[in-house]
Amino acid sequence: MTDLGTLAPKIQTFFTQTANTVAGTIGFVERISKLTGALFLQTLTFGFLDKPDASLSELTETSHDLGVTITKQGLQTRIENAVPFLTEMFQQALALFRNELPLELKTLHQFTAIFLTDSSTVALPDAMQDEFPGCGGAGSDAAVKIQLTFEFLRGVIAGICLQAGRSPDQSYTGELQAITPGALYLSDLGYFVLSRFRTLDERQAYFLSRFDTQTALFTATGEPRDLLAWLRAHPEPQFEEDVRIGSHERLACRMVVVRVPQEVADARRRKAYETARRKGRTPSERHLALMAWTLFITNVPATMLTLRQVMVLYTVRWQIELIFKLWKSECALDRVSGLHRERVLSELYAKLIGIVVMQFLLAPYRDGERELSVVKVVHIIQHHILHVIERLGNLEQLTATLQELAMRFLKNGMKDKRQKRLTTSQDIRALEATFA
Repeated sequence: MTDLGTLAPKIQTFFTQTANTVAGTIGFVERISKLTGALFLQTLTFGFLDKPDASLSELTETSHDLGVTITKQGLQTRIENAVPFLTEMFQQALALFRNELPLELKTLHQFTAIFLTDSSTVALPDAMQDEFPGCGGAGSDAAVKIQLTFEFLRGVIAGICLQAGRSPDQSYTGELQAITPGALYLSDLGYFVLSRFRTLDERQAYFLSRFDTQTALFTATGEPRDLLAWLRAHPEPQFEEDVRIGSHERLACRMVVVRVPQEVADARRRKAYETARRKGRTPSERHLALMAWTLFITNVPATMLTLRQVMVLYTVRWQIELIFKLWKSECALDRVSGLHRERVLSELYAKLIGIVVMQFLLAPYRDGERELSVVKVVHIIQHHILHVIERLGNLEQLTATLQELAMRFLKNGMKDKRQKRLTTSQDIRALEATFA
């Protein structure tokens, strides 16, 4: 387990030297000012960590804690030119703050990395709809879609991209720009694109996804197959078979089939009826019948993952939804102040920088006999953020502060023992034990 004190030099350098260098290079700070690029970055990042819904007045209080007195109007003036600076600092944070300590789970160590991709949408002021058009209708006219790729094995935010709210997930290929051979890529049906899977396969990476039942299905030798008839011909609750998918692609993969309990199928059908009703449609009999099964596709060979392991490992994908939930509930990522672009984007990027730093601090403590409660850890970080601010200029004191923070994680940041439901990591460990 990493000693948080060893992370102090990176944090200090980023919030001081790097920030001032970038501010000068970009032209954010062109003359001598008490509110340097470093102090401006610290003001917004730590200010929103301390109070996620901080107003400009409250941010000036953070600036005062850092030794610089500035008016609300003065801070607003600086924010009006801050977006390029904060955008670059955010990219620098993503590259710098990366944990290298993987979870101690043998099943996962078969892969060089495990990437989860998903998105979440944040409503923006209507004035930003030209740059970030929303979906309209009952939704906001302006919205930003945050595309996140999270590396689960090491707990690293691998990439974040801001898109227009109306951008379809299927068109997103950000995680394919630098494919890691031997890595496993998990995604939900929103990212089901056969060309995506083929690209991963051709670059010696692995994919695991739910199956889109509208996709053409063939036997391993290429004969067309009726999906529903095939499923009904198998009475067993779980089975798998090698197949090919896609009318033109004929992509070879394993299909893992799991028959769900009746109550789960009924719940799915009720949801399908409700969704269809809102759209003025009626769900087809085929669509309703297929809800009795959960279907997965993967190019991971059975020698690496059994059918049962495929099922358990796919649940890892839910971690990214929990991450978005945390960011919104505890970091107020879905609540941005102001009506103008610069104010909104400055707050958004400052919060994202703080989130990256928090993930960097908590990642080494995800593993252990008791699992970390990320909500508790975020509260601990927020409670002690003023101590970090006060000691940022002294490496020795900052190191001691982070070490104290780590002790708080271990003492007060763990999940309660009394919980009955196993965590994802515990599920994987339990599965490993059955094959030991």
